[in-house]
Formats: sequence, C-alpha cells, structure tokens
Amino acid sequence: MKTALSLGWEWLCYKESYQARTFTVHSVFDRLINISGDEKLLSITASGVGGSSSFLMLPDKVLDLGVKAGEICVLHAGRAALGRVFIDFSEAPIWKGPVDKFYRQKSIKNENIAAFKSVLDRLAHGESAWRTLNDDSAARFSGLKAIKKLRENPALARNLIGLGSGLTPSGDDMLLGFLAVVNHTCDDRAFVKRLRVLLSASTRRTVDIAEKMLANALECEYHETLQNSLRDLCEGTKEDIYISAASLIKLGSSSGSDIATGMYFGMIDHQNDG
Repeated sequence: MKTALSLGWEWLCYKESYQARTFTVHSVFDRLINISGDEKLLSITASGVGGSSSFLMLPDKVLDLGVKAGEICVLHAGRAALGRVFIDFSEAPIWKGPVDKFYRQKSIKNENIAAFKSVLDRLAHGESAWRTLNDDSAARFSGLKAIKKLRENPALARNLIGLGSGLTPSGDDMLLGFLAVVNHTCDDRAFVKRLRVLLSASTRRTVDIAEKMLANALECEYHETLQNSLRDLCEGTKEDIYISAASLIKLGSSSGSDIATGMYFGMIDHQNDG
C-alpha cells in the first residue's frame, strides 16, 4: 500500500464516493502515469514533480509501479488499485496552487521580462519552439511563428493547436504559456475573451493530454511550476526568475521550454497594453 502525499481537486469526487470507477492507463513515464476515464485525464506523479488540479502525488522519486498503457485502474473510496499496487489517498491533503483564478497583476517589470528571456536563451531545449522561432532558416514547424502575431490576429491560435512534435505539441504548450500570462496580466479583456472563446472551441483538434492541459488553462488551472514563474514575473526579482524559469524549462523534454516561449510572447504583448 502506498500513501499519497497530496491530491488535486479533480480527485476529490473519487475520495468521497463509494462507487467504483474504472480508468485505463493512458501513458507511463518515469515520474508520471496518466489514467483516463469519466471523460477526463488524471495523473499519478512522483514527488517533486509539482502540483496540479489533476495530480495525485506519491512519495516515490521514480514511479516503478509495474504498469503499462492499456491496463485498468479502479478508483474507489479514496483508494486506487493499479496493477498490483494499492494507493491510499483518503487522507491526502488537497493541493492548492499559489496563484488563484482571480489573481491579477497589471505590470511586469521590463527587467523581469529581460531576465526571463535570458534564461530561455541559455537553457531552452535545442528542439524547442524557442530555437525554431529564432532560426530564420528553420522550415520545419515554421508555423509556430504565429505565436508572435496572436495579439494582431487571435484566430491564428487555431493554427497553433496540435502543431509540432512531442507528447504535447509545441503549439499547444506555447498557447498554454501565452494564455496563462494574458489571463492574469492583460488589460485588454476583449482580446482575452476572444482568445479564450477560440481556444475553447478548438481544443479537441489536438491530442487528449494537450486538450486537457488547455482546458485546465481556460479555467486558470496550471502546473505549479508555471504558476511559480508567473508569480515571480509579476512580483519577484530577477534572481527569483532565474530560479523559477529554469525549473519551468526542465519540464518534460521540450514542453517546459515551449511553455516559457508562450509566456514570453504573452509578456511582449502585455507591454503593448500600457
């Protein structure tokens, strides 16, 4: 029996209900296992991965549960039966993200934007959107450059959905970062509303993990590491940003770099509000 350290609010209904629910293992990684069912995607994570509304965190540093995609996971009364492993989350505290849905900040210091860019320049993954956007000779996935023109034409968001490689395509990761910044800092609420409507109507065009990620962002629910970077941009110092942005960029293979890229262009647009 393993005991969970924390759970996101999306797990609450399975903590409190005595009706068994059957999920299917969607994908397995060293530090994260995705399960799907009830028309949603939930994740079981290792410690130190960070929090999210859909995460159930275990104390293990690496998830070696002996399961593979396609196997069954049963959730019942605060317990998960996954392969030969039972997980008790009946007493796990609820994870609460550091940035709530109504968080708003009207200004991001230019020096903080410059610090964030410097981290991207140094640490962004070699195959990330950041490198593509800064390489004029790159033809593959050059459509990712639409992120630079979203303020001018929000409809370009449709072209970015599902574009690029990876478990979560680069275009989706960038849209997540861009949306997080404008949700909480952009004064042009008409633009934000139009962007949100376009994304809400288009998320089914991408892979299911990215669809879930964007749906959460539309509800102002983000991974803890992204939230830390967002708060540091709004309230922190350059030194804070060097730490939180580097942590964000480490997510996945290139996903963290792509999310940070979207955040950067969201900030550049933010400067135009003033």
